[in-house]
Parts: sequence; C-alpha cells; structure tokens
Amino acid sequence: MKTHWILFLIVVIVGVIHGAALALVGVVPWLVDLVFRLVYRARIYNNGTFFKKKKSTTSMGVIASDQVSVATLHGSITRISFPRVRKDTGEMFEFQAGQYAFLCIPTISRLQWHPFTISSAPHEDVVSFYIKASGDWTNKLFELASKNDGAPLDILVDGAYGRVSIDLENPEIYAHFALFAGGIGITPMRSILNWLHYERYTLDRSEIQTVRFTWAVPNLDVIKAFMGNIDANGEESAGSAGYFAREIFHGDVNSAFHSEFYVTEGVRDIEDPVDQQLSQYLHYGSRFDCIEILRELGEHAKRDGKDRMAVLVCGPASMVRAVLDTSMTFSKVINVKFDVHFELFEL
Repeated sequence: MKTHWILFLIVVIVGVIHGAALALVGVVPWLVDLVFRLVYRARIYNNGTFFKKKKSTTSMGVIASDQVSVATLHGSITRISFPRVRKDTGEMFEFQAGQYAFLCIPTISRLQWHPFTISSAPHEDVVSFYIKASGDWTNKLFELASKNDGAPLDILVDGAYGRVSIDLENPEIYAHFALFAGGIGITPMRSILNWLHYERYTLDRSEIQTVRFTWAVPNLDVIKAFMGNIDANGEESAGSAGYFAREIFHGDVNSAFHSEFYVTEGVRDIEDPVDQQLSQYLHYGSRFDCIEILRELGEHAKRDGKDRMAVLVCGPASMVRAVLDTSMTFSKVINVKFDVHFELFEL
C-alpha cells in the first residue's frame, strides 16, 4: 500500500477520534467515484452488464485485454492502443479530437486512475495513448510494458471526457489554425491535427485554408516515438494514415498544412531516417518565434476577410503564457480575434 494511502487513513481515523466526524462527509463523493470506477466500470467492461454475466457476447464492453497493444518507444514513452471498433462485438469507442480518458491498470494498482489525452483522431482505426514516464505510476507502466512479451494486459478505460474550448467543428467560424506543442504535449495536437486533415481532404471541408503546426522538443526522441512507422530507408510502413505521419513527409507547397519542428538540443544526424525525412522541417538549436508565426497567420486571416482564427497550444507553462500573451496583443493590433485553447504539459 502506498504511503499516501496510509497517511490518508491515519488522518481520517485521528480526525474522527478528535471529534471531526463531519469531515467524513467530504470523503463520501470520493468513495462513490472510487466504487463507480473500480466495481461498476470493471464489471461492465468484463461482463457487459453489472448484475450478471450475459451469455451473449454482443455487449462485452469496448476494451478487450487480448486486443490491447502495449509498447515502449523512444524517449521513455509507453504506447497503449486498441481497436476503435472492438473486433469480436463491433462496439465502438467514441470520442472527439482533443478529449482524454482515465486509465487504470490493475497489474499496477486497482485504486489508481490517471487521465491521459487520446492521441489518435476519431476516424482512425486504432485508439492510442502516448504516455511519458515521468512519475511513479508512469514509470511502473513503462517497466511493465518493457517486460510485456505480448501477453494480454487488462486495462480499464473511463471516458472519453472534456472537449476543446473553441468550436472547431463549425466550418463557418475558423479557416486558419495555429497549433503549438511542446514535448509530450503533442498528444492532443496530434489528435486535432489529424482530425483537421481528415476534415479537409477526406470530407472536403474546403473552408480550412491554413493549418500551421509547430512542435518544440529537447531532442528527437519524442519525434521518433510518433514517427515509429519510418524504416531505415526513410520509407513509411503500411498502415500509416492522415497528415501525421504520411502527408508530413511528402509536403506539397499548395497544401493547407505546414509544419515546423524545433529541436532545442542535439545536432543533425544525416544517417537517421527520421532526420532525413524531416530535414526540411527541422530547426536545431533554436526555439520557435510565436510572435512571427501568429502575426503572419493573423495577417493571412485578415487578408482572407476573416475576423477570427483558432490557436491551440499544449506544453510547458512558459510556452503557453507566451502564446496567450501574443494572441491577446494581436487580437487588438491586427483586429482579428485570436481564440485560444490551451493545456499545460511539461516537456
């Protein structure tokens, strides 16, 4: 049992002994949530019903342990993925771009649920989570994935929850988009970026005129984790889809999508397949200039007769603050409203 659980029980017991029984009222909502996730959700996923196990397999839940894939990637990142449409029952895991879900892995702890952004887009065949080892639970997950030899792994998923704070679905609102990501903060941006690409080129949403994607990383490790479908010859493996990662490697000057990757540490490696493929997008030893990027895109929107544009940023606090401040300034200077959605992630 973890130290914080022991301390929690001690505080509650001592509080009751000293006449603070009323404090237990505050524990009730937490217990209800815990029971809901641990008992109700777990039984639904396993049996398809709470009261008894159905003989039919048509309602077994979305997640099946034998359909879950777990892998370790560059940068101490664990990827958890499973089919969006369950193979044996046809049930669908429904979500929107930019949403998150709570994950529980009983092998690590039955009491711990952690929120992670869904990094795949809603139209993709596989639902993916990219989780960086940066704490006690995530380090255990990375260690567990490292030792996993393909055996089925039980994973409980509660979600999806949340939504992007600006309306990206209405084609009449935005035609110009700026996406900024820092390190593992790429997870929601990847989902939104691929969804926008699908909207533009598969569903023919011609209102999307410009999407500018900027990603800052300390080194190539995180990029390699998301570009794992590139072989030693710099060619893509079968099955890649969407702008991220296929279209990004074969950029068209006439495309609505434009990308830049800023690697603050390290040097170019001309023998690295990813480095070769992204050479025209990579900037080593520098940081992106959000002032220049937002000014250029804002003026573009104004020339096109638009009075607002969408800005999405996910990364460390300093990056988010810079984008927010710049957006507020240009909303007044350029006379185009910069609508910002932001999330905080450390590199």
